[in-house]
Amino acid sequence: MINLKKEFHTIEKIFNYLKIDTIEEIGITTFLNKDTVYVKTESDSYFINIVFLKDQSPEYSKIQISKVKCLEFFNKNGVHCFLPMTFNDKIFIDYRNKEYEIYKFLNTKHLNLEDLTSKQFKKIATTQAIIHNLNVNVNIPSSYEEIKLPTNRKIAKLEKYSSEGYKLLYEYLYTIEEIFDHYNKLLKYIKNYLVVGYDNYNLNNIEWIDDYMYLIDYNNCKLVNPAVSLAESAYSFSFKDNNIDYDNYTKYLEIYLKRYGQLTSDYKEALYVSQNKRLKRLVNAINESLKTKDDYSVEIVETLKEILLFNANVERMYETYINIVKK
Repeated sequence: MINLKKEFHTIEKIFNYLKIDTIEEIGITTFLNKDTVYVKTESDSYFINIVFLKDQSPEYSKIQISKVKCLEFFNKNGVHCFLPMTFNDKIFIDYRNKEYEIYKFLNTKHLNLEDLTSKQFKKIATTQAIIHNLNVNVNIPSSYEEIKLPTNRKIAKLEKYSSEGYKLLYEYLYTIEEIFDHYNKLLKYIKNYLVVGYDNYNLNNIEWIDDYMYLIDYNNCKLVNPAVSLAESAYSFSFKDNNIDYDNYTKYLEIYLKRYGQLTSDYKEALYVSQNKRLKRLVNAINESLKTKDDYSVEIVETLKEILLFNANVERMYETYINIVKK
């Protein structure tokens, strides 16, 4: 939680030091999907993201700089990205165990799936293929790691705090265990081919100025498997009303594959691994409920339903991919 009264004097000092205009207005807004300080000066407006370094590892800043350089490379190759400002070759302003990232305000707009024109939809799928074909050498982490479902003993305790979540999890426990096991077994194959990419490639991380799209969060720069990343995004841009719109799904695959070319990894394996964020979300909800003793039934039930829906559609999604490749 940002203490605006406390941060105002620090930000004022930083703006004076950097010789930015005098602050006229300051407040809290949402940017990069989190609370951020908004600052208006006489001539411009800014977003300031504050990172508390005591919560980070010693290697944190090095990795963050690599991620920013990754987006800079995307920018130079025609993929518009929203980047923090640079001052004397420094991206982050250090002050009292915090880092301040300053972004110049851009008058962008956020679009939902139903708001996208066919041109914008095509732009999204084409841009993802362009990113996966870029060759950039930076030290950034991978998107994939082993995910373990909590033990049956822990799950049994869930009934006390998240009873509705527990009921659905218990009903489909064997299927869920299989999904987790299958995911973890396939990781070694997926990790054989990784490229620098943009994780969480979805509408939460895309902003627009007319038909120009901007990727907004450098934290999503990670090593990805193109097939897995494609499987995640094709699903994301076709999931609506708790179902999969196969017209959108087919269209996304066609546009991407036309630009990218043949996938190196097996697409069916990629589909199973592309469940990773939902599996993490489920584990986190279970663990949080056990830790806080609060009811996380809504999060558990919603995530379980989506995991099961996706799993039930793997064969059809794979068949859709095969039909496109055969054309």
